[in-house]
Amino acid sequence: MNTKVAVTSQNKKTITGHAGKCRHFYIYTIDTEGNFEKELIDLAKNETLHHTFQDDPSTNPHNYLYDMDIILTESMGQSAVVRLATQNVTVYSIQETDPETAIKKLIEGTLEAFAPVSNHKSHTSCNCGGGHHHH
Repeated sequence: MNTKVAVTSQNKKTITGHAGKCRHFYIYTIDTEGNFEKELIDLAKNETLHHTFQDDPSTNPHNYLYDMDIILTESMGQSAVVRLATQNVTVYSIQETDPETAIKKLIEGTLEAFAPVSNHKSHTSCNCGGGHHHH
């Protein structure tokens, strides 16, 4: 059975954070032998996790990323991690910045993952370059 991994890459080059608002993902399909295929997907604003979790008025919203087994990202809020877990999607917060390297390390079992920061709002500035503050 293949494993589907979404990697946040808002800049379409490196692994980025703010996964909820990310619109660009590399999707890796990894087979049982460790071989993989990669494709870049671009989500519309109303297809982001943020939209699904915050703005979708339906009682049972669906998101493309619910079809993934794993999401690799620099950062994601704890509530999003919990919501994705209910869809059987595992989120790994990682410090690796190169998508190919991260996937190879994931396959090899050497990728270092960290728990998502659950108290991100306590920072006065996240230094994300987004021109905003998290209060």
